[in-house]
Amino acid sequence: FDMCQTPANPSEFDKGIFEALVEAEAPATFFLGGDWMRTHVTETRLLAEEPLFELGNHYWSHPDMRELDEAHMTREVLRTQDLMFQITGRQTLLWRFPAGLYNDLALSVVAFQGLYSIQWDVVTADPVPDNTAENILRLVQERVQNGSIIVMHGNGRGWHTAEALPGMIEYLREEGYCLVTVSQLIGLEPLPEACGG
Repeated sequence: FDMCQTPANPSEFDKGIFEALVEAEAPATFFLGGDWMRTHVTETRLLAEEPLFELGNHYWSHPDMRELDEAHMTREVLRTQDLMFQITGRQTLLWRFPAGLYNDLALSVVAFQGLYSIQWDVVTADPVPDNTAENILRLVQERVQNGSIIVMHGNGRGWHTAEALPGMIEYLREEGYCLVTVSQLIGLEPLPEACGG
């Protein structure tokens, strides 16, 4: 789940997504933008304190990384890391590029900071206001495979995501998929016993 905004275009916190995941005991990874954390300190702590969830870095102000120089990239990566530590008392090793856009320099800057760049392979199109929960579920059913990362938004711009989640989680589990965090998926943390860990 991406939790992002720009200073000129603030976003919210979708409590329905949080509640749907906790009720289903579904692990998830939330990629937090620094500017979003700045205006959502209580919500950042709420996410950090839930054992099912992990946090990742999603830059400070959601720019196109390909348009920045090395110093600007580094500054915004570290500013977000610092704020996450100030709020939650911990750091993350996970990073997601804003809009998934990057170049070789951006990859190098992120790697130099010791972060793993995480992309996705299943797009739900949940920021599209006239998308429906039914269509979000259909897109997941058509595209998911073993090892998939499904991208969604928990910042109030995943218009029907909370509504789609219970059916999506049920479908994935019925199909035999084991839901894990990104760190568990890529081997930074052990898999749960239920998933063969």
